[in-house]
Amino acid sequence: MSNVHTINGTLESAALGRTLSHEHLTNGMGGMERVPGLYDEAEAVDANVEALKRARAAGIDSVIDLTPLDLGRQVSLFQKVAARHDEHGVNVVCATGVYRWVPSYFFRVDPDEIARYFISEIDDGIEGTDVHAGIIKLAWDVEYHLDEGFMTPRSQLENTARAAARAAKASGVPISCHTRAVDELGTPLLDIFEDEGLDLRAVTIGHSNDTNDLDYLKGLAARGATVGLDRFFVQAPEEELARRGGVALAMAQAGYAEQTSLGHDATPYGCWGGRTPVNPDCWLGVPAVEVNWLRDTGASDADIDALQTGSVRATFEAAAAMKR
Repeated sequence: MSNVHTINGTLESAALGRTLSHEHLTNGMGGMERVPGLYDEAEAVDANVEALKRARAAGIDSVIDLTPLDLGRQVSLFQKVAARHDEHGVNVVCATGVYRWVPSYFFRVDPDEIARYFISEIDDGIEGTDVHAGIIKLAWDVEYHLDEGFMTPRSQLENTARAAARAAKASGVPISCHTRAVDELGTPLLDIFEDEGLDLRAVTIGHSNDTNDLDYLKGLAARGATVGLDRFFVQAPEEELARRGGVALAMAQAGYAEQTSLGHDATPYGCWGGRTPVNPDCWLGVPAVEVNWLRDTGASDADIDALQTGSVRATFEAAAAMKR
């Protein structure tokens, strides 16, 4: 058992319960709150409280928010949602880290300095508040393949990955990664983490149900990582939900339920490409649809408990065990 930072303070890992592994209370860009007409925090707070209430009614106990500063993280939103915890009852873990386009400040900075930034948000709090990050977010996408120019995107991404590994070991928190699954970008990430001496049990390779390549996904799990199947969109056609559910079922039947987590990569109040419609049902796809589909197609109760509860808890406990 370990302690986990949430926006309401620390929580024992055993109390996380049924957890959505990759979500966003909001998203967009760093500084979006300064753009007139783009971000309305009162509306964002109400949308999130309602979405959390609905998720809780569907059986969800905790949500992992993976929105770093450069993706539009709003610490004041966390504070206001935390103040209304009695209304929604859901634990929220928030993140430090970076998104796909590494901030220019980091271009010439070595991994240790980047790690110090991550560690500060974990150990000291975010932006001078008492809200502490409880997880580190990385994002490797098509940029990894761009290797032209003086400071290549690949080298920048690799520096942030090394920084994340060092911060995870120093502070005892896990790492969760947005990846382009069809390019198997979990593999070079795990290579770096292994080189940095990280216990891969503390790593989640996310967006992995964007591919049907079970050899790739089982290979990640065989190395010790958790496979994040975190794109169950409630608006997706039934056949697509079944395809994505089939990946989860196959991982469970291969013996990797304890290393497979579920989520949506969704937000009730987004600013991605401009304001998107408020969606208080965005976190219901897993508890209201996918869990039932898994049960009906052969997953056991033990499998479902591992997928929703045991897998995420294990990443926090593995990370805590590494702390120097």
